[in-house]
Amino acid sequence: VMLEWQSFPSGQEEDKRSYRVHRQHKWLSMTPEEIAADDEALSHPTNMTEFVEAYSPYAEIRFVVLSRPFLETMSSHIKYDKNPIIHSNVIRGFLLILRNFLDVHYVDRMDGRRSWAMVCSERIMAKFYKREEDVTAARANIISYLANFLGWPVGECPH
Repeated sequence: VMLEWQSFPSGQEEDKRSYRVHRQHKWLSMTPEEIAADDEALSHPTNMTEFVEAYSPYAEIRFVVLSRPFLETMSSHIKYDKNPIIHSNVIRGFLLILRNFLDVHYVDRMDGRRSWAMVCSERIMAKFYKREEDVTAARANIISYLANFLGWPVGECPH
C-alpha cells in the first residue's frame, strides 16, 4: 500500500479533489510545533497512527521514508506558502509530525522488527555521483537494503 506518491504537504487550498486533505491557510501563520499538533495536518495525507492501529492486526506494516535534502525541497517550490520562510515552517511542521510518528512506531508491536527504514534521495540520484558505475552500484545497494528490510526473498532487480 502506498500512502502518498508525492511529497507532503502536497496540493493547494483550492485543490478540487475531494478525497484529499487540502493545504490549510491557517498553517501559514502557525509555528512548526503548532502545525505538528493540528488535527488536519495530522491527517494529511492520512493519519498514520490511525492507519497503523486499524491495519496492524491484519497485515505487516512497514514504512519506507524517502528523505530529500531540506534546501533542495525548499527550492523546488519556492513560491509555495507565500514565501520561503513560511514554506520552511510548514515543511518543518510536517517533519515534526513524521519524526513523532517514527519515534513512537520504531518497532512493530506484532513482530518486534523495526517498522521503518529511511532512504536518502541523494543516494539514488545520478547528480550526486561522478561515474555511472557508482550510480548503478548505489541503486543496487538500496534495492538490497529495502529487500532485506521488507523481508523480500530477492535482493536485486534485473531491470
